[in-house]
Amino acid sequence: MFLRAALLTAVMAACTSASSTGIQAVSCPPDSSLTYANFGDELFANYCVSCHDTQSPVLTTQADIKAHAAAILDVAVYTDAMPQSDNMFLAEREKLGEWIACGTP
Repeated sequence: MFLRAALLTAVMAACTSASSTGIQAVSCPPDSSLTYANFGDELFANYCVSCHDTQSPVLTTQADIKAHAAAILDVAVYTDAMPQSDNMFLAEREKLGEWIACGTP
């Protein structure tokens, strides 16, 4: 019983440690011009690669990012759990969501 309560407490803490960014859903607008070259590469270099160049998940290439797109949405778009520095602007999170929704071109 104690173990179950401790586990439930840990799960609840993990779920509430990151605040909501206010982004409820992402979509790919038909006129989106975001690409890895003009958006993704710089954003990940600025916010992610300092930790995720060797730390799992590795996010150093467009293919790496695409492979982890759902998790990235969960921790960097729908919440502000990442980056740990918590210095990504809401507008950048919105663009990240758009770029991922468009398939990370």
